[in-house]
Amino acid sequence: MLWPSRALLVWLALWTAAAAGLVLAPVLWPVLVGALVLLLAAVALDALLLRRRPPLTLSRVLPPRAFVGQPAQLEVQLRCAAEARADVFEELPRDVAQNEPSFPGVVIPAHEPVVLRYAVRPALRGDRGLGRLVALVRSPLGLLLLRVLADEGPPLRVYPDTTRFLGPASLDPRRALAALGVRPARPRGAGSEFESLRDYVAGDDPRRIDWAATARRDRLVVRQHRHERHHIVLVALDASRLMGARVGERTKLDCAIDAALALIYAGLEAGDRIALAVFDQSLRAYLAPRSRRGALGSFVEALRGVQPRPVEADYPGFVRQLALRQRQRALVVVLTDFVEAEAARLAEPFAVLGRHHRVLLVAVRDPIFARLESEDPAAGALLYQRLVLDDLLFERESALVTLRRRGVETLDLPPEAITAPVLNRYFALRQGPAW
Repeated sequence: MLWPSRALLVWLALWTAAAAGLVLAPVLWPVLVGALVLLLAAVALDALLLRRRPPLTLSRVLPPRAFVGQPAQLEVQLRCAAEARADVFEELPRDVAQNEPSFPGVVIPAHEPVVLRYAVRPALRGDRGLGRLVALVRSPLGLLLLRVLADEGPPLRVYPDTTRFLGPASLDPRRALAALGVRPARPRGAGSEFESLRDYVAGDDPRRIDWAATARRDRLVVRQHRHERHHIVLVALDASRLMGARVGERTKLDCAIDAALALIYAGLEAGDRIALAVFDQSLRAYLAPRSRRGALGSFVEALRGVQPRPVEADYPGFVRQLALRQRQRALVVVLTDFVEAEAARLAEPFAVLGRHHRVLLVAVRDPIFARLESEDPAAGALLYQRLVLDDLLFERESALVTLRRRGVETLDLPPEAITAPVLNRYFALRQGPAW
């Protein structure tokens, strides 16, 4: 498709201004007609030359993966059999790039590829469809532009931000967990798994002295051990309607996925076997228990494209499905939210689940509670809202009390602050009586 260039528009504007001057000098009309004929002839010649030029090919090259909130580099490749000059524009959604990249006046040498690079910072997880790539090729005389479109191509695969588990800090799991606000307390004693070294104090078992470390430090050093205990942990993620509530640009489900990945990482580092279930009206995904640290990638892949669906969570159906797949006793951590009026429907299936498993239900609180609690209580316009809020909070706490009475452990947390409390509770449960 041909478009007029800025130069052609300027020439047309000048001719129009001169034509308006015919009112004062009518004798100039033959000159203006001749100028218009010359301009149209130049446009026709320019269009012919542009059509005969070899076609420009352009394509977009994506990285194999991108992470939420982290920069990712994309490439645009251009090639033409003859020298060309073009303006290149990207059409990207706002959650991928706040400002659409553009490259004016790109010179493409004949038979030599040109690569344009730019960085994006995706804000949402999942397969992000990108817009079409557009190039406006300038004609030889500069009067016309030829619009060239490239196919949209494959989507950008955006994963949850796992860089904190993949960087140098992850080589020391305690540093990675400390960055999340987690302080796991481990019982020390006569276990069989080596943990650390410390200076000898009176009363220590002499058999625990590490003579090699003692020789290096020139003082008595003893080896500390911890009890070697391996469990099964199943992380259950609700992806139903209520988990789609917005928290800024993200959803409650996004926050729950961050907490789930942190819990999976901590469990794998601790030597536990970790399983994953994603459910709403049905069981959408299930990963059987696995214990290798390298298995973190399979969990990330399973959670990458999970989006909330406008359906209600079927808790009884989820418990029935879980009974078929997870027969060994496990710690089941459920990340969900519920409507207070449905507390009875929530309590019964999890009480049944708690007869065979240890259950920790993490209720991801709706942001409306925090917003209303922060308002000035003297504001008369919010009095009715506050009464409703107090009633909802009372019903919510009553539902959680009912769950605790039925043997289900609970946490009620705002979505932006669930990771550290969940991990701290996991470590506390792990070091307590066997589940």
